[in-house]
Amino acid sequence: MQTNLFGNEAAKREFHWANEPEQWSYTEEGGLFVAAPAKADYYQDPAGKHIVSSAPFLRRQAGDSFELTTRLSAAMADKYDSGCLMVLGDDRNWAKLCFEHNGRYATIVSVVTQNGVSDDCNSMRVDVEKPYLRIARAGHCFTLSYSADGEEWEQVRYFGMQLPAFCQVGVVAQSPQGSGCAVTFDFLTLTEPERG
Repeated sequence: MQTNLFGNEAAKREFHWANEPEQWSYTEEGGLFVAAPAKADYYQDPAGKHIVSSAPFLRRQAGDSFELTTRLSAAMADKYDSGCLMVLGDDRNWAKLCFEHNGRYATIVSVVTQNGVSDDCNSMRVDVEKPYLRIARAGHCFTLSYSADGEEWEQVRYFGMQLPAFCQVGVVAQSPQGSGCAVTFDFLTLTEPERG
């Protein structure tokens, strides 16, 4: 059985914040509430116009093989408001999978940043209030996936990235153009192979 890291006291002690927000808390149901401040984002515009790494990112270490899964909801009010899963090697090499508002409706968006340049890809429309997101790593190969029900998964993106054997993984809340966005992650599981 997978352990919900947000509902486990020992596991919670392994997390730390990058850009800790003023408002956040673990919920009684074993989830995490995060209120992203205005203009918070992780993005490195290929044109160099928008380089920022200010969004709240609650993270912990993971190895070179894992599955990171969550279910989330977001109080989207402005374009690009979102909640995300993220994997980070360093400030110039990272990827995130987001449940994001495109200005008209909720979508799945992936951003892969390598050598300081972000590649942004908008995917499918989301018609459920609480979608599931997953990032899987196998060495230098990564798979980003989405599910409406936690049973049937759709691959959003598959790519290679030269990250260290140990990286940082976790959740992000952001509001790049807005006044803030409240995101609730119902759970977070991290599955890794046993190490001898």
